[in-house]
Amino acid sequence: MSQPRPSTVFTDIDWARPGKQVGHAWLPYSGHEDAWGAVALPLAVIGNGDGPTVLVTGAIHGDEYEGPIVINELIRSLDAAQVKGRLILMPAANAPALRAASRVSPLDGKNLARVFPGNPFGTPTEQIAAFIHDVLFPKCDAYVDLHAGGSSLFIEESAQVVVTPTLAPEVRERAEDMARWFGAKFTVITDNMGDPRTSCGAAAHLGLAAIAAEMGENGSVSPKGVKRTRECLSRVLARLGVVPGELPAAPPASRRVHIVPDGGNLLSPGDGYFEPLHELGETVAAGELAGYLHLLTEPALAPREVRFAKGGTVYSQRTFGIVKQGNNLCVLVEDEEGAAA
Repeated sequence: MSQPRPSTVFTDIDWARPGKQVGHAWLPYSGHEDAWGAVALPLAVIGNGDGPTVLVTGAIHGDEYEGPIVINELIRSLDAAQVKGRLILMPAANAPALRAASRVSPLDGKNLARVFPGNPFGTPTEQIAAFIHDVLFPKCDAYVDLHAGGSSLFIEESAQVVVTPTLAPEVRERAEDMARWFGAKFTVITDNMGDPRTSCGAAAHLGLAAIAAEMGENGSVSPKGVKRTRECLSRVLARLGVVPGELPAAPPASRRVHIVPDGGNLLSPGDGYFEPLHELGETVAAGELAGYLHLLTEPALAPREVRFAKGGTVYSQRTFGIVKQGNNLCVLVEDEEGAAA
């Protein structure tokens, strides 16, 4: 049996202590201005007796704010007596990126959602991923990762179930049950386009039921997004039994979809300024005009037509008008075969 990896990240949380603790995980960081310093990563644990342990993270990307707002509400409002089991709350998992309002960390330029399972002796972002993967995940029975589209995306409200080649059927069923009771507009079954390095993909590989939610867009704080995050998170925590509450007789309606394969991720064919012709939620057909790629400093040149390779429903779109070749312009989804969520 392989030995557990050591963690460079340390914490002032006493994992054996019941009750409510609000503290930090500390990421050692030796930079130009501080040879022996550490980066504070907010961390709270609320424990009370027997029951499941559930981890909720926010700000894996630092330009997504609805999740951290709602997680901090829980930290302030929940008493240990309201919890059955243990709730681990990490509102600013990528605190350096959150302070910089950036998808990626200013410390190393890396995306925390693309470096799991991390490296305890790697870059700062890799060390954070290793702490979550090696220290937090093994303590947990379920995981909710709250996202919000970030600065570069308009995206439909959704709960994503990440499927991997190693995902056990019973773990997938638990994750899909979480997504149903989360109750977002869409439930997206995804393999993240084959990339296994996301937090939920890594959690699933360890046998942990996990969902990733997209509850806002374009780097703003959406009143609706905050309200819906609060509602959906409360419902799934009640379903998991860690924060008991009254549940409806059945989960809310949610459209169960997957990303259209082999063409559902529309990439820009060149540099320019993209004019989309469709809104989120619209149904489009293969070959239909998606928009125009303009060269705005060359008025004599007609814009380039960009067409959909496949049909589907517009799930997300790029927020920025300026694009480079290879930038994602939109993502299409289509209904999953079988039962609706």
